[in-house]
Parts: sequence; structure tokens; C-alpha cells
Amino acid sequence: MLLSKDENIKTSSVYVASIILKMFRKTRLKKLTIFEVAEELKKYDIVHYRQVIFGLSFLYSTGVVDFKEPYIYIIK
Repeated sequence: MLLSKDENIKTSSVYVASIILKMFRKTRLKKLTIFEVAEELKKYDIVHYRQVIFGLSFLYSTGVVDFKEPYIYIIK
């Protein structure tokens, strides 16, 4: 289940993943550092590492991004 009715939508992995994808679209870059992503997520009041890890895990499991330290690459 991607979302639970009891879960705050702004802390869900799908929401965090959408913010990360918007960042890729806005910058028009194919790679970002984890530090750039963390700074952008702070603007949305997402500061806990767990939310970031779940958002990135969601994107990785769907085949949208790949990792090479310290970069996150968009595949599609």
C-alpha cells in the first residue's frame, strides 16, 4: 500500500518522490547529489532522513532513478 488513510500525505514516500522528480525537471539535470536533494526537501519541511530514504527507495524500486555515490541519476 502506497498510502494509508491514517498517514499524513506530506510525509508519504510518494509525495517525497514527486518533489524529487520536480527537482529533476526544474533543474533539467540528469544527476543530483543527495545533498542537493536534502536541501530542496527542507523547503517542504521534510527534514527526517526516513522520509528521504523512503522517497528515494520508491523511485529506485520503480526504476526511475539509480545511485552512484554521491549522485542520484534519473533513468527515464
